[in-house]
Amino acid sequence: MLTSLLLLVVLPIYTFLAGLVGIPYTLLTGNARPLYWLGRLGVRLGFLLARIRIVVHGRERLGDAPHFIYMMNHNSNLDAPAVWLHLPGEVRALGKMELFKLPVLATAMRLGGFVPVDRSNRERAIASVRHAAGLAAAGASFLIAPEGTRSRTGKLLPFKKGGFHMATESGVSILPITVVGAFELMPPGSNRIRSGTIEIFFHEPIGTEGLGARDRARLMERVRACMEEVLAEKAPKLG
Repeated sequence: MLTSLLLLVVLPIYTFLAGLVGIPYTLLTGNARPLYWLGRLGVRLGFLLARIRIVVHGRERLGDAPHFIYMMNHNSNLDAPAVWLHLPGEVRALGKMELFKLPVLATAMRLGGFVPVDRSNRERAIASVRHAAGLAAAGASFLIAPEGTRSRTGKLLPFKKGGFHMATESGVSILPITVVGAFELMPPGSNRIRSGTIEIFFHEPIGTEGLGARDRARLMERVRACMEEVLAEKAPKLG
């Protein structure tokens, strides 16, 4: 509990101070790299304070010039920051609209090219996915949770189609990622962060060039199979 309280104090202060430096610089220069650097530094600080170790497997599958739509399982507030910390370059994300209402953080996310998604409005959500697909086709990488929300049991939820529409429309390869351990350290609904280890598994990229609507179901199955294989082997049995 003490660790969680410490993070609640330290991280907002860090976010405010980092924003004072990074946001004006990006507005003046149009260069978002300092924002990404400061963002990752803040995430690294958070995991250090929480005494959470991150172990990465299969990093070599990223290659020398990675350009992917990364897809990860999602069952904790810790898994996305842990993965984002270990992705190279300026990796953007589709984020729920609520995150874009937070002071400082919202401005930094918009300047960094993150795309808000209004999950309560289907037409707006589709427009956001199409906008992100255009950015991906132009060279941007994205991190997506195809489940659409956090799993409350630790098991994989059904996948939403949006990320796969984005992948086939942009022609950008998908790189599946499986996260193990984040659920046990901070399950949904808990404000307490436990110390421990999170493991991140990078899988072989899956090409999408030339694929269309008829191929999306098979594409979803392939990504899901990657995650389920690791979860069956590594994750504890969940009721």
